[in-house]
Amino acid sequence: MDPESHPIFKSQPFEAGCSKRFVCNSSTSFKTVVVEGSTVKWCMLHEPDYQYVDFKPIQDYVEVVLNSSGTLLCLHNSQELQILTLDKNSNQPNEYKIPASAGVKQVLWHPNARLDSCLVVLTASDEICMFELLSDDYTKPTTVLNSSAAKYGMGSIIRDITSMSFSSDGMSLYLLNTSEGADVYSLYPFLPSDATLSEETIKYSFHKALLQYQELTDGDSSELKRRATKQLQFSSKLNSQLQDHIKGRSDSSALDLTISKALRNSAIQGPYTINPFPESLYLATAVQLETLKFGEHTELVLITFDDGTILQCFPDLEPMMSWENSESCHNNSLVSVGSLKSPGIISLVCDSNFVVLSPQKAVLVSLKRLTQAMEQSLSDYDARNLNEDLSEQILQQEGAFDAAGVWSAGSHIVLLSKNSTSHFDVPFSAKLMKKKQDEPHKEIVAHRRPYDQPMAELIALNDKAQTLMKTPLSTAIEPRLRQSKLDNACNEEQLSLLTNISKEILNRVVIGQTLALSIHSRLMGQQDELAVQLRKVCEVRNKKEEASKKYTAQQDRWTSVQAKNQAIKSRFESLRDKLMEFSTSDKVRSQEISHTEMEWFKEIKNQIARFNRLVHSQRDLSENLSILKTELEYVQVEGRESGDSTRSTDVSWEELRELLAKDAKIIGECQVELQGTASELN
Repeated sequence: MDPESHPIFKSQPFEAGCSKRFVCNSSTSFKTVVVEGSTVKWCMLHEPDYQYVDFKPIQDYVEVVLNSSGTLLCLHNSQELQILTLDKNSNQPNEYKIPASAGVKQVLWHPNARLDSCLVVLTASDEICMFELLSDDYTKPTTVLNSSAAKYGMGSIIRDITSMSFSSDGMSLYLLNTSEGADVYSLYPFLPSDATLSEETIKYSFHKALLQYQELTDGDSSELKRRATKQLQFSSKLNSQLQDHIKGRSDSSALDLTISKALRNSAIQGPYTINPFPESLYLATAVQLETLKFGEHTELVLITFDDGTILQCFPDLEPMMSWENSESCHNNSLVSVGSLKSPGIISLVCDSNFVVLSPQKAVLVSLKRLTQAMEQSLSDYDARNLNEDLSEQILQQEGAFDAAGVWSAGSHIVLLSKNSTSHFDVPFSAKLMKKKQDEPHKEIVAHRRPYDQPMAELIALNDKAQTLMKTPLSTAIEPRLRQSKLDNACNEEQLSLLTNISKEILNRVVIGQTLALSIHSRLMGQQDELAVQLRKVCEVRNKKEEASKKYTAQQDRWTSVQAKNQAIKSRFESLRDKLMEFSTSDKVRSQEISHTEMEWFKEIKNQIARFNRLVHSQRDLSENLSILKTELEYVQVEGRESGDSTRSTDVSWEELRELLAKDAKIIGECQVELQGTASELN
């Protein structure tokens, strides 16, 4: 189904264009979430209808972020965060509010947090805070990095951080600093206090730490040796906990860990070197950083500049974990593998594609060729694949869109504006979200109800309208203005109050009209559904009349068939009883063989003996025939030499053929008699 046809992307008639719409997608549960004003809608993949909740949002929220499992939704403005739980069994979501007095630049969900319940917030003062909803006081950050007041971790502070993004395994956090135009830093490791790591991630970290430790030489600095040793100790501890977890025969392959505060306070590494760095970007300033993940532990770093350039970089060296500030950079390197010009902001990154939104158009960029070639080269340890055509593929669509999301398992990219819905077809990409092989997919095949709104949304809208009708207006008129005439010096205050009252009343009227139109649409849909059901009932009644006409004849035929079947069944039962009686009767076993049976057995024996004689005779004749053929060849050769006539040989051959024909006839008669005897025995 195209996104334009699905009811989740349809706005209320009187609210279309009034508020910005946001769309989010979860990476593990295939859930699509649409937020508009004070409403949240969501549906699973292939579901024709959607779930709905109404809530009281914070003022002027600018961004909506969904966690990877699709259970928690975060809205934020510049001063506050609001988290909602999405549960299909509840009409009212649980709500968490976190004040952010330092301001908010960006919010991310930590991919390695337990139950996906950790928020990473980049504040206006360039602090990086982790808020964990499972902690005792979720309004207080459990970890604060890059803070001038911090007692642990970094000795230097990085300012002017404009963007951040996680690596493919969630162990690193990339930071974009614009003090010098475009500097990339990272935090590694970057983990919450309650973390959940996969078995593959832990093993990869341990093997990498062991390899980096074994590569140390006598000429390496003591600082580097200390970092490698501490990294190996940390990874070894995680690996030993994983082995204990596996020995416990737990069904889950993921490991829940508690990370101490000392290990959470990692140091900022960088700046990363970017080689080669385009000369045209020396005067440009970076505005955004995103990571395009391919493979389990590889990604491309996308850096967007204010001149519209998007630089594609690949981390060619493996960094080392660091908990101490260092002036030197170790393995902090990026290689630029390409760039393109597309003004705007990256709104969506999925698989090997990303979407750039600008006020004029939406651009879908696919790096499938590049990522596939790089992944194959890393797998084969062969860079020859990079000599192929690695250019990006681009689709464009005119229009001013506010949000982009994945739809229909990745075959469509949905584009939303305030009052319209559009989409990209993705012909050059495989499905972005795939079901796991061990998870059987059961597609919903059901009759599509002609209702654009679920009943929960109508009930919530009705409750909202009823509450507003019972609630007095929030604008109060002071007594001194209430008794004054409009034509006086204070009429501006009176007009201002009347304007506010008019807005409030108009808002209630709009809600009432929306409810009335929704109920009207529902009734029309129910009327159409009733017509469909009545039509089905008429078809059933007509078929019932046709069936009743044929019922008598079919019933008589069925009765006769049943009677015949019963008679056959009775005969078979009687025969079976007789056979059982014969098989168990001692009289039958001890009874002497009759004279007729003796004659019959003798005849069978004679026929068998005759058949055996005929078989032997046929064998002898075949041998004689082969001898005669051999002699005939000699005779023919001698005849050609001597020139004698062949009348005598022709006569002898004719006699032999007649004899063989008689023998064949006798054998055929014997076979017919044997077959008849065998059929009588059966």
